[in-house]
Amino acid sequence: MYRIDSIHDTALEAFFKARTENKVERWMGAFAWWFYRQHIGNAQDFWAATAGKLTAALPDADRAAMSAQLSKAEDAFVAQAPSEWPETPQHLVAYIAGWDPEAPAVDISVLRSDAVAKIDREAEVYRLRFITNGSGQVMAYQQKLAEAKAKVANASIPNASIPHIVAEAAIDGVSLTEKAEQIVATFEAWQAISAGIEGKRMAAKKAVAEAETAEAITAAATVNWEAGE
Repeated sequence: MYRIDSIHDTALEAFFKARTENKVERWMGAFAWWFYRQHIGNAQDFWAATAGKLTAALPDADRAAMSAQLSKAEDAFVAQAPSEWPETPQHLVAYIAGWDPEAPAVDISVLRSDAVAKIDREAEVYRLRFITNGSGQVMAYQQKLAEAKAKVANASIPNASIPHIVAEAAIDGVSLTEKAEQIVATFEAWQAISAGIEGKRMAAKKAVAEAETAEAITAAATVNWEAGE
């Protein structure tokens, strides 16, 4: 990047950006004359021709106001303004290009590791949309499922053997059998969802491992977790 205390460079950047956008405005003409007079970039012929063309292309009032500030020698550049925009000298092009150094090379191994971590993190976040986090909660789910399966398999199982089912059935106002069947059905539905999440997670991680470019790794780590839900 150029030095922020260099008015020359900041003005040059604004000027060439406007030229790239095919603008013709009075401030551009003023800058072009200033660049010419200040020998900016050691390109006086270029700036003279550019300033002359810009001035000639301005609306009548702006052109007259600017021409009133020009010397006779500068007036000649307006009168002889070229039909095409002057080509920017290569040394000036190279100077401006130097403001945007190439970004450092991407460390593919780090990017790959970050991508894998991102996939695992997103999979877990998506998974938690369906279950409650926490080791204690997992143990409770496992116990409740075991009780539900036991109740479905043996309708006469003692209530003391299925305390979770008894508690939830009372809260929901349903029979013990209905609650047990609900829990088993919910578990079976979750198995399908979990399998889908795990399949996407592993496929994405495999694609990341096989990707050879930064772009390919980034693309492989972009997973639509909801697709096919």
